[in-house]
Amino acid sequence: MSLSRRTVLTAVAALAAAPVVAPAGTARPAGDGIALAADPVAGIRPSAVLHARHRFDLRSGAVDLFGGELPLKQGTVHQQVAFDPVTGLAYVTQLISKGRRLADEPAAVPDGERGRRGDLCVSEVAPDGTVRAVMYLRGVGHGGGLGVEHVDGRPWLWIETDAAPVTTGFAYGKRIGRVAFAADAIVDAGSALIEVFDPVPGSSRTTPSLDVDHGRIGVRHGPQDAEEYRVYDLDAFKRRNFTPLYAFPAHYRTQAWCLYGDLVYQNEGSAYGPTNPSPGNSWWNVYDVTTGLMIERTFNTTALDLSHRETEAIAVRPTPAGPQLVFGFATQEPGPRRMALYGITTTTDGTGDQVPWTDLAYDSQVYTPNSGHYVPQYRQLGGRVYLHLRLSRADNAPWTNGETVLTLPPHIRPHRTQGMVGQVTGSGLSDSLTVRWEVQTDGALRVYDQRKFTGWIGLDAGYFVS
Repeated sequence: MSLSRRTVLTAVAALAAAPVVAPAGTARPAGDGIALAADPVAGIRPSAVLHARHRFDLRSGAVDLFGGELPLKQGTVHQQVAFDPVTGLAYVTQLISKGRRLADEPAAVPDGERGRRGDLCVSEVAPDGTVRAVMYLRGVGHGGGLGVEHVDGRPWLWIETDAAPVTTGFAYGKRIGRVAFAADAIVDAGSALIEVFDPVPGSSRTTPSLDVDHGRIGVRHGPQDAEEYRVYDLDAFKRRNFTPLYAFPAHYRTQAWCLYGDLVYQNEGSAYGPTNPSPGNSWWNVYDVTTGLMIERTFNTTALDLSHRETEAIAVRPTPAGPQLVFGFATQEPGPRRMALYGITTTTDGTGDQVPWTDLAYDSQVYTPNSGHYVPQYRQLGGRVYLHLRLSRADNAPWTNGETVLTLPPHIRPHRTQGMVGQVTGSGLSDSLTVRWEVQTDGALRVYDQRKFTGWIGLDAGYFVS
């Protein structure tokens, strides 16, 4: 199938972004509204015109890239997406569906076995959402990292490989592999068709992200709960010079991540459920690779109306309007999963960053704020959540010891119970004007005081979510 091409030279000016002033930090320099176009983007953009600190505005509106939820060839959750920088075609990783039998297999593979072995399907997707071709990679990993390089007219996939099979859960790759995409091919880990790179020997959960625009490759590696990001020069990496330009620890559980210039974009979150109702717990975390600092943590409010919304995939792709941050959600549960992708092209210089206060739900029939300035609110800065409120009981009844004033949404609940000190009205009290609060793992915000006083209680304090 031939592809029409469109030049992006007229969009070169749009590719430049204002620089971000990054704070000093502790990363160690190791070694001293754009929808998918009807036609793919063509032509390699000159990396010199792209500023290494190109930063996307995560608070701007995102556009729906496919106009809805896209079915793929497997019924499993899509893990990661990446784009060919020349043709604009998308490549998507999924575990091979349960019960699927490949051409060289004597029988269908039992439920769960694909995940325990690390058997992946990579789909090639056209801009109109059509799945053009698929390729199968067995024993490589879970598919959380992916990059695409266009060499000699062919797409080459950068992906995890050499997964160690497990008896429960999922197998993850230990090394990085590079393999040419070929329709209907079945390639096993260890095959000579996969060029293997081992930048962090003995590591686990190793995933790549390719930044062709800036000539870099990023690697995230384990062990679990102690992951680290490393950034390398791509040409040096290919020569197996594994001295990273930067290395720094990762924070928060991640579903997918990508490197672009001097920034790493990481998304986290889990599916809607009884303990994670809408608006869910989907977050973006942004790192400055030159300092190792997380410079932004923003709650993702895209597509809150999805009936099933599971955070998956994040990548940067070229468009005529400039680079676009693409991210998505796995949908449809139960049933064959689908992929919903969205894009942000708007940029920011980061100088006006503000974390807004967000209202908290409370029972207005029971509690009354002292004024509009004291409605219960929160905001999150990194791993710390700040609460602000001043309430009275609507019935003027005494406060009870251990009373639950409100319940926090799942995405800001702590992993352990934490105490805070609040304020109380001075009316009718001759002793301490403080009161004890607790925020608990189920989200309950409780006040503890045995004096049975009336009047208002307040809170201006914070706690850690991790």
